[in-house]
Amino acid sequence: MLGSLFGNFKELPKPLGKYVVGIVQLDFSDRNRTKVFPFEEDNAQRKIPITIFYPAKSNGGKDSAPYASSELLEVLSNMTLGLVSKNVAKVKTNCYENVPIAVNEDKYPVIIFNHGYGGYTMQSTVLCSDLASSGYVVISIGHPYESSGIKYLDGSVIKMPKSIQKNVRNSSILETYKHLRRVVKASTKEYYSDSQAMQLSEQFLENYPELNKNVKIWVDDSIFIAEQLEALNKGETESIFRNKLKLDLGIGITGHSYGGATAAQACLVDRRFVAGINIDGASCGDFTYKDIKKPFMLLGTHLIKNISRTTYIYNTEDTYMAILDDTQHLGYSDGLFIFRQANLINQIGRREKYTFREIVTNCHLKFFEKYLLRNQEVELKDLRYDGFEFRQRLSKN
Repeated sequence: MLGSLFGNFKELPKPLGKYVVGIVQLDFSDRNRTKVFPFEEDNAQRKIPITIFYPAKSNGGKDSAPYASSELLEVLSNMTLGLVSKNVAKVKTNCYENVPIAVNEDKYPVIIFNHGYGGYTMQSTVLCSDLASSGYVVISIGHPYESSGIKYLDGSVIKMPKSIQKNVRNSSILETYKHLRRVVKASTKEYYSDSQAMQLSEQFLENYPELNKNVKIWVDDSIFIAEQLEALNKGETESIFRNKLKLDLGIGITGHSYGGATAAQACLVDRRFVAGINIDGASCGDFTYKDIKKPFMLLGTHLIKNISRTTYIYNTEDTYMAILDDTQHLGYSDGLFIFRQANLINQIGRREKYTFREIVTNCHLKFFEKYLLRNQEVELKDLRYDGFEFRQRLSKN
């Protein structure tokens, strides 16, 4: 029992695709945004790190890249009272640093990933690696001060400030979330009416309006990085990605929790983001009653289908809800494998972990093949699993 609850993973599972996965970090400074948070210096530029997962030619004889440094996980460990151990930093990935990009294709399609609030760029390495091994370049964005920790290439570190940590621990959002879990009975399959679902979405946000405001900071980060990708592709910024990014298709965007809300808001405001997925995130932003006019998927728990249904209701492009039985919030990240002790507070779920991972990955692969690669022969309704509720609203155009 204890072995299945806590796990003893020393290495993340191998990627599902055919490619070796390369990984590289790049840092970019947005000179047009300064002092984003009031505690910063007046001239402090927004400096954003990205971790890029990409199809690689080979592992180059290298050992796999480290998962994270203990200093980046220190905040997360403290915030969870040690439930998340700093030793997670020792977990091995199946990614290889700075190896040559694969030459099987001239260019590769691009997906941006945003971590959850208090997360970190490597928090969904399994998903990002699965996508990269399947032929995508995946950009995981770090959001300074609202990530648990960020380490730049020059060695400097930014940790989530204690004031924000305190707000996260003590804010009404946590109590509201717990209350909604009781109201909605998240462990059941009950499906609320659209009007009830909208009321629940509003209730979730009314006590914590900062969620709507700050998600726009993350969207601005995503837009800025999309601009830097264009520079990388043109060779204006030196990298291995010159002429390797298939940006003429647009960019797919996905994210976990707050990063999922970022995906929806980004699709609403920027044309470059052509399709998106919200992985178990609430409806934070100003898209609540708006038509984002992009293909979109809501992927997550039964709770999320009832408090985050806004895009499913109002979007006029193809929209999906994929809801998994016996799952919980942290299970949609690498926590499924390396934070299984979080099941002490029921935050991973009881679903078999490899099937859980397969469903999340395959939902992404099918969705982006259809809407980023534009393979119209793909039918998402072909995704069928036990304990998997699937709904779709297709465009009338």
